[in-house]
Amino acid sequence: MAIKTIIVALAFEQDCQHIAGRAVQLANEHNAQLIGVHVLEGIDTAETWMPSSLELDALTVRITDENRQRLSETLSGTKIPAMLHVATGKPFAVIEDLAVSYNADVIIMGAGVARNAREKFFGSTADRLVRRSPCPVLVVRDFNINAYRHVAIGVDFSDHAKAAVTAASNLVPAASRELIHAMEIPLAFEQAMRNTGTSQAEIERYRQARAKAARKQIVDLFGDKGRLPSATKIRIARGDPSSALLTASRRSGTDLVALGTQGNNAVAQHLLGSVARKVLAGSGCDVLAVSATASA
Repeated sequence: MAIKTIIVALAFEQDCQHIAGRAVQLANEHNAQLIGVHVLEGIDTAETWMPSSLELDALTVRITDENRQRLSETLSGTKIPAMLHVATGKPFAVIEDLAVSYNADVIIMGAGVARNAREKFFGSTADRLVRRSPCPVLVVRDFNINAYRHVAIGVDFSDHAKAAVTAASNLVPAASRELIHAMEIPLAFEQAMRNTGTSQAEIERYRQARAKAARKQIVDLFGDKGRLPSATKIRIARGDPSSALLTASRRSGTDLVALGTQGNNAVAQHLLGSVARKVLAGSGCDVLAVSATASA
């Protein structure tokens, strides 16, 4: 599927040149329409220095105009002139609504940080969008904005993994791909094997057999007639998925990690933990996350 519309969310109180640069690079690569958005979270009308609603309206207009001009300057390098959108509201809600309205193919933003207790519990704007965005979300962490060359994609045998592979292939069709499947023997099961006299060599053969079976399943699921697409390889990693992806993200040559996420409930995500959240927090490169909503 062609990438036709890209939304980039910029928060000017933070360093966002690399985020804007990545958005411009991808928009030009795909000859796509770029929509720049900056969200004002509102002015506290209870402040004693605010004498009248008239002055508040004038101040809002001035701030909006200033931010629109800054958006225009920051995104001036696109082949197709960028559309600019400055709005007041909750950032995640404004960006989500905009993505739906324009049928966006991808949202680009920074990782952000939790600014208060509520965000520490429910997540930053990036966390919330990753959970519920109608399209894939590219979280920019790296200051290098050269074209992506190698993407590591976390895969299991779910529809979420299929969606992640598809999204990565659409966004960076020329990049080489590494399908990473994390596999581990539960500690209790391994201990039971040892207690029944299973040797270390037999346990290792069991691991190798599981890895071989997983590799075949991956080829069957993501390949065509028993063959994977060119420039695609499989890595079977020991351990949990988040550790495998974080290791891949820090490997020389990897400049993008992609993964599918699960669940739309913020409380459940917080209580259960999330591979996506761990990867977003610790990745050594940019992260492309595909929510359950985006993959539906």
